[in-house]
Amino acid sequence: MTAISKAEPLVGPWTKATAVICFVSCLAFACSKDSNRARLNRRQPRRSALTDTRKKLPEKTPAERGPVIDSHTLIAPLEESIEQALWIFDKVGVKKFCNKNGGYLGSTVFELTLRIKQRLGKRFEFFANLNWEGIDEPDWGEVEAERLEQEVRLGAKGVKIFKSLGLGVRDAIGKLLHVDDPRLIPIFERAARLNAIVAMHTGDPKAFFQPVTPENERYDELSLAPDWSFYGEDYPKREQLLSERDRVIARHPRTTFLLIHLANNPEDIDYVASLLRANANVYVDTSARLPEIGRHPLDKVRNFFIEFQDRILFGTDLAISPHGMQLGSVSPYPPTMNDAVAFYHAHFRFFETDLRQIDHPTPIQGRWKINAINLPATVLRKLYFENADQLIFSRRMKI
Repeated sequence: MTAISKAEPLVGPWTKATAVICFVSCLAFACSKDSNRARLNRRQPRRSALTDTRKKLPEKTPAERGPVIDSHTLIAPLEESIEQALWIFDKVGVKKFCNKNGGYLGSTVFELTLRIKQRLGKRFEFFANLNWEGIDEPDWGEVEAERLEQEVRLGAKGVKIFKSLGLGVRDAIGKLLHVDDPRLIPIFERAARLNAIVAMHTGDPKAFFQPVTPENERYDELSLAPDWSFYGEDYPKREQLLSERDRVIARHPRTTFLLIHLANNPEDIDYVASLLRANANVYVDTSARLPEIGRHPLDKVRNFFIEFQDRILFGTDLAISPHGMQLGSVSPYPPTMNDAVAFYHAHFRFFETDLRQIDHPTPIQGRWKINAINLPATVLRKLYFENADQLIFSRRMKI
């Protein structure tokens, strides 16, 4: 079996550069083209992330709302980025947060993440990631399973598999790996044995698999992030990716799966509901998908959150690094700290009020309005805090 190397020493300016590079790679195809940003700015007036009318609406204080856990963040494990995140969290009442970009054992990112965990203690948890190097080696799956066990012993609550599985990782002959590739079986089985969570980002929004033309409703977003387009024969169909993932879940009923971005199919809430009913080992989060969730009929969305009130986690996909900040997606201008605070308030407004035709948290994801769903207080407590606390923060690992 191939040996797992220990993390390299952390010395000098090389450390920060390496950490940034590794962090950016974890953001899976994230990009920002200056020319596309300039073109979009010519088509849209410069404005704040959130409209003036949104800011005038009454808000609960953090004390009135109660504690919040952001179960899905991508904060670079660097002092400045963490300090920015903590400032935002203190403003909006986020008491705990969970990074999904913890790196893998042997990487600088993982080593720095352990330092953040040591510093923040119970306020912070993290998921490790896979190392795809050596994917063609016959023992790759066993090596990664062993790596996962060591990562869990060091504090990881699970492994997050990015959308590169199915859309980016290729074997030696250039063929994309299928989401249900048997090489990953040892990882899923080891996760079950360890009581570790497997978080999966599979596929992407439906619009990302359609032609990138002005008729595409996510054209503004794709203009800034052209690498997020998976339209064409070079990529599998979105439906194929989701079907492969669902087969993985069915084959591993003892493994706990956290399907981020509302199982990456918020366009079809009936599908997500059926998936949850059929698989008791599946949880979902809300990260970066409120624009799609809020487009459905209000009663359908509200009933969905009430029916699955024990299995939905609040998350935002907030990303902070030395390169800047992302509030659920790319932006035609650099978001400010106050924009990030308003970003959280927009989430709270959707879940807590009964307002109609309000702006969603990430305007670039689509030029439409959403209706707030006014969830009961008991459901809000589970969504904001209890579900993530029980699933992630209070989870007992079997090591």
